Amino acid sequence: MRTSLPILSLLATLILAAGCSMRQSVETAPEEGWYEYTIDASAESGTRTTYAGDVSFAWSEGDRISVLFHKGSTNKFFTFTTKSVNGASATFSGMVESDYEAGASDTGTKWALYPAAEHSYSSEFPVFDMPGTHDYVSDHFYALVPMFAWSEDGASYSFKRLCGTYKFSFTGVGASKVRCEIENQNTHQLSGSIPIKKSSYNDIYLDQGWSKEGSAERKLSFIENVSNGEAVFYVPFRAWEPVFKPIISLYDADSGSLIRSISAKKDFTGYTSTMSKIIVVPPFDLGSLPPSEATTVTYTESDALFANPERGFYKAQEYKKASASTLSSSYLASLRTSGRSLVLLEYYLTDFIASDISSSYLKLIENNFKALRTNGVKCILRFAYKNGHAESDKPWDATEAWVMRHIEQLEPLFTSYKDVIFVLQAGFIGSWGEWYYTSNFIMSPSSDADYAPRGRVLNALLEAMPADRQVQVRTPKFKMKLVGSTPLNSSTAHNGSKAARVGAHNDCFVASSSDQGTFSNDTERNFWAADTRYTIMGGETCAVSDQCHCGAYGSNPGTLAELKKYHWTYLHDGYNQNVLDRWKSEGCFEQIDRELGYRLVLEDGSFGAAKAGSPMQVTLHLRNKGYAAPMNPRTAYLVLTTSSGSVLQSWALDSNPRFWGPDDGLVTISKSITLPSGASGALKLHLYLPDPESSISSDARFAIRLANEGVWDSSTGYNMLYSFRL
Repeated sequence: MRTSLPILSLLATLILAAGCSMRQSVETAPEEGWYEYTIDASAESGTRTTYAGDVSFAWSEGDRISVLFHKGSTNKFFTFTTKSVNGASATFSGMVESDYEAGASDTGTKWALYPAAEHSYSSEFPVFDMPGTHDYVSDHFYALVPMFAWSEDGASYSFKRLCGTYKFSFTGVGASKVRCEIENQNTHQLSGSIPIKKSSYNDIYLDQGWSKEGSAERKLSFIENVSNGEAVFYVPFRAWEPVFKPIISLYDADSGSLIRSISAKKDFTGYTSTMSKIIVVPPFDLGSLPPSEATTVTYTESDALFANPERGFYKAQEYKKASASTLSSSYLASLRTSGRSLVLLEYYLTDFIASDISSSYLKLIENNFKALRTNGVKCILRFAYKNGHAESDKPWDATEAWVMRHIEQLEPLFTSYKDVIFVLQAGFIGSWGEWYYTSNFIMSPSSDADYAPRGRVLNALLEAMPADRQVQVRTPKFKMKLVGSTPLNSSTAHNGSKAARVGAHNDCFVASSSDQGTFSNDTERNFWAADTRYTIMGGETCAVSDQCHCGAYGSNPGTLAELKKYHWTYLHDGYNQNVLDRWKSEGCFEQIDRELGYRLVLEDGSFGAAKAGSPMQVTLHLRNKGYAAPMNPRTAYLVLTTSSGSVLQSWALDSNPRFWGPDDGLVTISKSITLPSGASGALKLHLYLPDPESSISSDARFAIRLANEGVWDSSTGYNMLYSFRL
């Protein structure tokens, strides 16, 4: 195609913000040149932090506060001396040098930190050293939760919390042998050296950095030997950003085996209202810990290139006449042999620009669908009227009325063969169906009235296509104008709405700074970058440019960065050949081939003790190392078989593969399965991701293969997880 465009949903939150004001007095100390500096810390009205109405924030004997009065000074320590009856206010005293008064004239440099420590600082703000290990704490909820106060004049301070606080409780036999590990699925650190910052709105926050996958700074390890009762830990937040999405894993402290793991389904954002609350996690019942023979399996990643459904490089086939040959089995087999599972079928309705599509042409389309189904391949589908934009090619498209009629004729085929239709490109309008060079629609629409005919065509396509299939438009502007300019998120994605069903195709990828008119501005780029996390993005290249180098080139981010940013699922491997040759010569073609769409990699799995008729806890961890999530509906199953392959039982998983995206970090899948009471002998447990359509659900070629060594069974489509004996 040639382009022509110029957990943790479980939370009960309590508590108001912890705040306290400080006032000061200075008295001459016995030693000349020194002053005894007294800080009065008291809770302001309505800011006491309480839990369940009876546990209050209270200063305690032994508490110490650090204060930095001005740049260049060292932080001074102040020690608790007295407190009020309820402990909500207290006096802290310490000695300061005589230069305090000069320092007090400085502005914007005074801070106080609890608990006190020898903290380093950058500019006027300190660097907080967040520990990576939290000891078990029972009842004393706020012993060490860090707080920070910042002052303009040194005379008044107001402490605010720097962290959110999580409260766990554990019940049941063996709970005294539990340890807990918290890992952030997002990229921000949870421990280590974290600078304290102040926003332009005077909000105080921890400026968490970005940690690499597997970094110890993304973990809080561990709460050890948790007894029946409660455990509390605190987590840093970066203000206004969703930086904490925890995986909570419980281990048997003696054997080290994993008991269970829970993955949060949403991010937690560091607003003050969040940082000042206890997030209460419902109790974990540990009454049935797995015995010591529970097993953890570590899987080996594979870098092999192989075909997987609904992703990757595609081949293109054009059809202009009803007499054209249908797709052959040998051709489709060669696609799969070369690692391809997609073909773009472009149907040019030139002969029917002002008439019904003939029955013979409709039969050609149907026969191609049948060939796809038989040979384990799916299609990207497009309809157009002309494949050129010269004056002699006019009219470049049909009238709106005929477009609607042709969509009506095609609808039965869309319904009957949706199993092999990966996605429909909107097409129909303009040369090549790219919605630009058009004789019957406005080429450069600007008003709502200009866009309305395109909107009616898009609506007709959405109605004609099955409700669980997407329709792609050529530019972000078309979706923003016709559907809405708010990108999808995890709450609005894949819900059957119009917005959730309109995807994107870019047929001049990395061809210029605007991709030859695909983008008009950064707003459109940002929209597609966010929206394509949940919608299908694909297309082709069209010209060599500075943008199409593999890596960064000058101010251009490069192909690999752009593929990742826009969550690409498929690309044409035949056009533009000069661009493809550059990728090959620069060494990134195979990486693109490997990472287009999804690439699901198992990291480890834990399996509880196996006993016939008894529950077995299964927990899997995987990552998507591709550019996009699987996009069409698909259910994941655990399948138990005998060693010879006979299926004993299967269990559908609650985890939705369409949310196993590369931006989702480590994906945790947890399921308690009850092994059949009569099961015995050598057994195998598999992860199975078949196509949901009954016509192809048993065909292994349409099942998802994991990118791991030694797990794939090409005859069944199973990914083997664990072999054991009853």
